[in-house]
Amino acid sequence: MKVQVFLEAGLPPRQVNELGLLAEAYGIDTVYASAFPARRDAFLCLSALAMNSSAVRVGVVPLSPYEIHPLRLADMLQTLNEMSHGRASLVVGGMGQSIMRATGLKPDRRVRAVRECVEILRAAATGEPINYQGEIYSAMNYQANWVHPTAPQVLVGANGPMMLRMAAEIADGVMLSDVALGKLPEVLGSIDQGLAKAGRSRTAQAFPIANFFAWHIKESEVASYAEARRELVWRGVLQKWYTEPFLGIEEAEFVEAHFDAFLQAFYQRSATIEGVPEETIQALVDNLTFAGGLDAIPTVVAHLREFAAAGLDAITLKIHDDPEQAIRIIGEHLIPQLRA
Repeated sequence: MKVQVFLEAGLPPRQVNELGLLAEAYGIDTVYASAFPARRDAFLCLSALAMNSSAVRVGVVPLSPYEIHPLRLADMLQTLNEMSHGRASLVVGGMGQSIMRATGLKPDRRVRAVRECVEILRAAATGEPINYQGEIYSAMNYQANWVHPTAPQVLVGANGPMMLRMAAEIADGVMLSDVALGKLPEVLGSIDQGLAKAGRSRTAQAFPIANFFAWHIKESEVASYAEARRELVWRGVLQKWYTEPFLGIEEAEFVEAHFDAFLQAFYQRSATIEGVPEETIQALVDNLTFAGGLDAIPTVVAHLREFAAAGLDAITLKIHDDPEQAIRIIGEHLIPQLRA
């Protein structure tokens, strides 16, 4: 299983470069920069790392065609890919709540919009002239004859069945988000339907499947659990689709109804989640995050091996406070044990 890291949004380019080179030294597969409103631009923040590294992939996640026209996204992606000598990745999504709140945009026909965006991005990467007329987007009289011969990787960020089936038909791979082990059969079933329709196979080479998952492992178990609890509100935004497999329907509905308590904990940078039982909080941490001290890593390794056996090809670890320490723990403890 490949190990990737997902940096907090908006880290300065110099820090992204330093963290990325550290990740490369440990054999981490990809460094993702987050595209988020009112943060430094993810493509620009990766530019120094793209030029200074030699093996690690550099990726941006997530961007949607509602934010940036696919033609402009193609230029941005191809430029990063040229700078990194063919090691760029982009995760295309249907637009998240953060962008909708900031822009007031209301995405319509998300699956069709993402499909057309991916088709334009992949066509642009050939360097050949394209005249693409979709139902939503067009790219006419377009030719980027300077593109790197190794095309960038274009993935789709998806959990829902329609987006997963579409991604499996046309994209280079998919990135899931916060999908617990019990949900993988359902998710992979949708992917397999799309792959079968396109005559493609589900292999790590032909169609890699990654899962975005929160990483909180620290030398201090207390600090780890405090961070994990503080960030729980973002774990599938606590929707019952994500939590029902391990909480049950009643408790999952209770968590949804108490979303504001989790949100307040995040805003207040607090580990205290008012009105929610401790056993419920612990179940969420145990099933939707990797948390604990260094002695928890063998349990994480076992979990990742179950993910791999179920069909996952890569784990994309979202790191939070003290990213240098997080990368060192991943590189010095997780990866050696995972490879053993």
